[in-house]
Amino acid sequence: MRQLALFRCDASASIGAGHVSRCFALAEALADAGWRIGFTVGADTLAIVPALAKSGFALRVLGADEQDVTVLRTQAATGADLLVIDHYDKDAGFEAACRSFAHKILVLDDATGRKHDCDILVDAGAADAECYAGLVPPHARVLTGPEYALLRASFIQHREAALARRDGRPVKEILVSCGATDPANVTSVVLDVLDDIVPDALVTVVLSSKAANVDAISARSRSNVRLLLDVENMADLMTNADLAIGAPGATAYERAVLGLPTILITLADNQRGVAQLMAESGAAVVAGTLDGGFVVRMRKLVGSLLADYGSRVHMAKVAAMHFDGRGPLRIMLEILDGVSAKDGAPIRLRLAEAEDEIPLLRLQSQPCMRRHFRNPAVPSASEHHRWMVRSIADPGRLLLVVEAKDKLVGILRLDRLPDQDGTPRYEIAVAVDSIYANRGIGGAALALGRRLNPQAIFEAEIAPKNVASQRAFASAGFKPAGNNLYRYGPP
Repeated sequence: MRQLALFRCDASASIGAGHVSRCFALAEALADAGWRIGFTVGADTLAIVPALAKSGFALRVLGADEQDVTVLRTQAATGADLLVIDHYDKDAGFEAACRSFAHKILVLDDATGRKHDCDILVDAGAADAECYAGLVPPHARVLTGPEYALLRASFIQHREAALARRDGRPVKEILVSCGATDPANVTSVVLDVLDDIVPDALVTVVLSSKAANVDAISARSRSNVRLLLDVENMADLMTNADLAIGAPGATAYERAVLGLPTILITLADNQRGVAQLMAESGAAVVAGTLDGGFVVRMRKLVGSLLADYGSRVHMAKVAAMHFDGRGPLRIMLEILDGVSAKDGAPIRLRLAEAEDEIPLLRLQSQPCMRRHFRNPAVPSASEHHRWMVRSIADPGRLLLVVEAKDKLVGILRLDRLPDQDGTPRYEIAVAVDSIYANRGIGGAALALGRRLNPQAIFEAEIAPKNVASQRAFASAGFKPAGNNLYRYGPP
């Protein structure tokens, strides 16, 4: 039976689409890894996020008299492997009531001060975990910072093309996105400013068709101002834009991953953390809130960025450096249940980062390890650097660090191969530091790697003389498949 992940989130004219958007991103990543996905949402959600109805995920819309916990318990049937809650009206009491059917509970929050009964808490806008001290159980893992921002796969697929455009070219297209529903009608104020400063640039406004002021904005459409409703190609729009103006909600991370220079407008208290994070890193500039001095500040910021191509190029580079879009993968690795080595040491996987370059070069330079590689030659520092950069940026490759008691002890690589009759397929390779040999670390890492997609086929090419690897893979359930190939198939 495939693993089941249930999501409880809402979208509406008053709260916008951000909660559903980030849940959608994690759901996509889990579905790609073979999970079954179910959403339980409020009555207004599908009108604000119509893409959810087209997703193919199991969907349950709450009736007026239905209780969330009862509906979720019914959806879970014999139990949910993961319950994801992204809802400001739910706290520890609600989460505790879900413990009877949820093996693991993950909460998405924005430093709202609520107490939680969860196993994992994610807040991409928080600088550190300190703001959750005393608000989560002692065993809970608190994941904070931009590395855990949740974005849909389409933005990662557009990243290379988008970053190639951030070369200081003149601003010809401006994207305005002040929240899906923009209840404060900030869009109208922004358009007034742009009318005065950039009358010739193409201005694209993105809104939900359910936004309260959609008719007023539509009336302002003309040759260089267009209104797009319920868009499903936001990654395309952001890739082609040269400047963006919008709220520091879920779309702020999307713009940053694509290196889109942005002016942020803070529309709610829960957005202040993201705005501060991006401003301090240099990934965006902040126009503040919609107060008496807003128009003057906005005119100054727009004029400055239009004239200063160097600032736009710098902002794009900083944003892309701090926001890599791999949040869903990092969170998926945290969801995995633990595995232990022979000596009981807990083994975990995490994404390889740029700062791992030197220790991984030392690891891969060990002669006892290189002799069985396809390329036995020890790489130079520059060759290894280029390999690391390519590997981290490649969406078809997962380069993972193996840790024992939080110490780097090995590396695991997963390369996506063409599917076999609709079944996902990966090439898998593992290497463990020689000083940690014979402790069962390689086998534990292989078990964790398989858990990332239990329904997939895993293949490993092992040299005939590499007896140690043959034994490790055989003990992990891999079977010889001819031509030095070992294969593990789904149950």
